[in-house]
Amino acid sequence: MRRASIIEVLRKLNWWLVLVVAAIASAGLLLISSATMDGDDFSDQPKRQLLFFALATVCGAGLILIPYPRIMRWSWALYLISVLGLLGLPLFGSVINGAQRWYFIAGFGIQPAEFAKLAVILSLAAWLRFRSQSDTVDGLLIPVLITALPVALVFIQPDLGSSLVFWPVLLAMCYAAGTSGRSLVLLMAVGVALLLVANFTVLHEYQLERVQVWLEHWLWDAQAVAEDEAVREHLRGAAYQPWQSLIAIGGGGVSGFGYTSGPQNRFEFLPYRSVDYIFSVACEEFGFLGAMTLLLLELMLVLMIFGVAARSRERYGRLIAVGIGTYLGVQFLLHVAVCAWLVPATGLPMPLVSYGGSSTMVAMMGVALVLNVGARREPVLAADGFA
Repeated sequence: MRRASIIEVLRKLNWWLVLVVAAIASAGLLLISSATMDGDDFSDQPKRQLLFFALATVCGAGLILIPYPRIMRWSWALYLISVLGLLGLPLFGSVINGAQRWYFIAGFGIQPAEFAKLAVILSLAAWLRFRSQSDTVDGLLIPVLITALPVALVFIQPDLGSSLVFWPVLLAMCYAAGTSGRSLVLLMAVGVALLLVANFTVLHEYQLERVQVWLEHWLWDAQAVAEDEAVREHLRGAAYQPWQSLIAIGGGGVSGFGYTSGPQNRFEFLPYRSVDYIFSVACEEFGFLGAMTLLLLELMLVLMIFGVAARSRERYGRLIAVGIGTYLGVQFLLHVAVCAWLVPATGLPMPLVSYGGSSTMVAMMGVALVLNVGARREPVLAADGFA
């Protein structure tokens, strides 16, 4: 079959998807600029984020030009590199706020957990592409093991938030590969059981405290916040970050305080506001309307990616699109849920919006792979492709 030329690929690109990504990234740059304008330690973040986007765009363009079936040949090598990167963190990684998640090279941090997400998606797609009977050991147990190894290495960093993102990706890709609903429900039940066991055995003390405070905060009322000393002690400790986030979200009202005018942001009450709580900045400064616009853009992005998956008859490409769409959607939702204190606090960037080189690079490369799949019509090799 004749390979598509570069001109043909560019002509068939989903430029609406490109436009949505550009809009989300532009919103992220504006929010990062606002969140860091008063902090001397972080004043260079907008420029660095712009550099990250430029590098990610170049890498993404390179990925689009390579026929994606060729990338399949590199899947296991990329998986091995990502696992080795995670294994090397205890020896060579830098410790920040008690977590050993980064390598620092020439002043730039590299977070292997982010790249492991993309490597797992590519590896699962490569493994599942010819397995039409996905309830077998090959089609279910092996994918679980492929996912579990990097998850365990990410979890012990510790990075609970990132470790949780892998499992919905696994479930979605197994479902797209043909796994029955009964098997997926069983897999989810096992996952919940393991999470409960982890809660009582391996979670760190500060993580347990966050969970406990999250459970208790549903019972607090205005009087307790004002008068109960135990509650007020929590608000000065484990509940400080999510509480300040709630104040920022609620204070924004319908239309917000205006760009760079949010008090929680400007007076630095809101911590980690350019990364872990950037959605709270959006709510405070642009209100409900601005926050919903951002969420609508994110929803459009995920739905467009799933649309590519639905239109692709070639199994490997379809699985890549399902994995990328699930990863972005789940991480978006978890970030918003953390900001709204619907789940216990855990550091997780908002893809394409939060500051961060590794997160930005992986999200952009993931979208580039989806664009690659959508712009090409590859020969269907898997048996179910002829159904």
